[in-house]
Amino acid sequence: MSFTLPEEMPTGVTELDKLNAKVQKELDLIRTKVEKSGTLDDAELAYLEYLVAAAETIGEAIDTANGEIAARNEKIAGLLKTGKSDEDDTADADDELDEDESDEDAADVEVIDADAVEVIDEAEQIVAEEAGVTASSKRPVSFKGLARTKPQLPAKRDGGNADFGFTMDTQAPGYVPGFVGFKELAEGLDSVRSGRRVRSNRPNTGSFAGLTLGRLKRGVKAIDDAHELYAEIERATAPDQWRAPTFDKNGRVAAGGWCAPSETLYDFCEVPAATDLISLPEFTINRGGVRWPDEPDLSAIFDSFEWFFTETQLEAVDGNGDPTAIKECVEIPCVDTFTEIRLNAVGYCVEAGILQTQGWPELIAKFMAELTQEHFRALSRRTINDMVTGSTAVAIPDGTQIGVASSILNSMALMATNLRLDRGLARNAMIEAVAPSFLLEVMRADLAMRDGVDALAITDAQLMQPFSARNISLQLVGDWQTRAAGTPGDIGTTFWPDTVNVLMYPAGTWFRSLSNVIELGVMYPKELLQVNRYTRMFTEDAIAVAKRCGKSLNVEIPICPSGAIGQRQTVVCNSPTVVNETQRITITGSPTSGTFTLTFNGQTTGNIARNATAANVVTALEALSNIAPGDVSATGGALPGTAVDVTFAGAYAGVNVPQMTADGTLLGGGTDPAVAVTTVTQGHS
Repeated sequence: MSFTLPEEMPTGVTELDKLNAKVQKELDLIRTKVEKSGTLDDAELAYLEYLVAAAETIGEAIDTANGEIAARNEKIAGLLKTGKSDEDDTADADDELDEDESDEDAADVEVIDADAVEVIDEAEQIVAEEAGVTASSKRPVSFKGLARTKPQLPAKRDGGNADFGFTMDTQAPGYVPGFVGFKELAEGLDSVRSGRRVRSNRPNTGSFAGLTLGRLKRGVKAIDDAHELYAEIERATAPDQWRAPTFDKNGRVAAGGWCAPSETLYDFCEVPAATDLISLPEFTINRGGVRWPDEPDLSAIFDSFEWFFTETQLEAVDGNGDPTAIKECVEIPCVDTFTEIRLNAVGYCVEAGILQTQGWPELIAKFMAELTQEHFRALSRRTINDMVTGSTAVAIPDGTQIGVASSILNSMALMATNLRLDRGLARNAMIEAVAPSFLLEVMRADLAMRDGVDALAITDAQLMQPFSARNISLQLVGDWQTRAAGTPGDIGTTFWPDTVNVLMYPAGTWFRSLSNVIELGVMYPKELLQVNRYTRMFTEDAIAVAKRCGKSLNVEIPICPSGAIGQRQTVVCNSPTVVNETQRITITGSPTSGTFTLTFNGQTTGNIARNATAANVVTALEALSNIAPGDVSATGGALPGTAVDVTFAGAYAGVNVPQMTADGTLLGGGTDPAVAVTTVTQGHS
């Protein structure tokens, strides 16, 4: 551990502040580590817990020291006022006004206790150093010119005690209990050391917040419950509780309460965190870039790289006795081209005025927070743009799809199938997809339009499930197809776009290298100090986006959130469509003699000539006991040159009949003559 809490705590506010600054520096280092690595090991976690406990201990010590100073100042003020009347206070104030320009009245200067003087001196020294000058002298704090009058007590309500007015914060220097006037607030303000702040646990404000000197106590009850608040509004606005302001003859409001100036709020709205950013596999490139060999195009080789021979073909020889079946070999191609990507530099630099840090720290915090989140979004946009540039554009025809949900799911399923088959991937291989963040909302809008479907409360999980069922991993990003005129994110957009683009690619196709090159915090270089400025932040990253081992598609999909579905069809059950089965008889090998037989459902015909006509085949089949005249017809022939198609009708109309088998062992001549039967049209109704 580089920080250790001392066994004996210092008692002065200055020493405690320095000790607290060391703790905060260590905490900032841990925050930086968590932002980069995302976690801490056991030793670092234990050190973090130690630092948090130390910060709390130091904070309590600072509160105690400030309380002691406030009590001492209150005691001094009480002793100085002892024995003096209001007239004396007024006379002293008048004397001080008369002697304001005299240097001989140094003895009349009011001095707060020694600790307060040390704080003021240190503040002056810091301001002088930041302004580039040297403080020539030190002087105690003076309140000359402020009338020593008693603070005007706040008004009473309903004749009771005062319940609203200014009160000082207990941590403010020169704390005075109870209600105070502007004089006490001014004394406290003048006692604040430059840069003095207290710890704050509010999110997105850093480790510190501005020191509160005082606040206006309004005496109004804080109401948290909605029902109680409504009742209080009813009570406060009742006719007997509220009176409209009266106007004089010149139209002026009679009551003077609204002439007070407005309070200035220096805090800004919270900065939203950058979300819906692109996520890719990342690795670090240690040199200026990386390259890999181009994928060889083997499509031409795939058409003819293998052979297939029958036994007869393998045994065949030419006139010289050499085999006619030649087994050709393919040669592995040599790849001599490479794809290379080079790292690019991306970063930002911020400068600020030295006195601006002290005068308006909220503005600097707001600016840095906004810039940091926008930097994350810019990296995401840059990555997506590179992916779009490296993808093949595919447009789904408008007339082929309807609605949104079906159009998106059907189109993406088709493109995912294309990517899998093109690469030779499994039918359920995961396909990555990147779409704009409004995709689910436009799908939800389409489903809400559907007739007879209760889809008004469909969740994101339900909308994502159809993509998972299609083995598509969907990412939603917020910095693509958004915020421009006419797109979601632009306040003037009043309708959903006509199309949406989706990036699709096999998992692992795209990757990104993003590594830190330079990161510097607050710096005070000489050339900037000479003009009273400093560098708030300088950061530079090396970035490269590339794809490998896969194709990437930029699919444009038509969308129209109309709730439309496919056209409904009417099926007439009492008028079925009848299809008769047809089987084909084929003879190969060019026989010159012999006969063949056919067998249908267990019964075999007599011998049929090898050159039979269609009529000869019908005659042979009708001779079977399970085929009556009219049950079959035939076309084609004569065999063996032309096949004969046999169609089953009559008792077998619309029936999926058993397939006939054939026996051609009695065929002779030619080359390996054979007969076969295949089904051309399957019977059904």
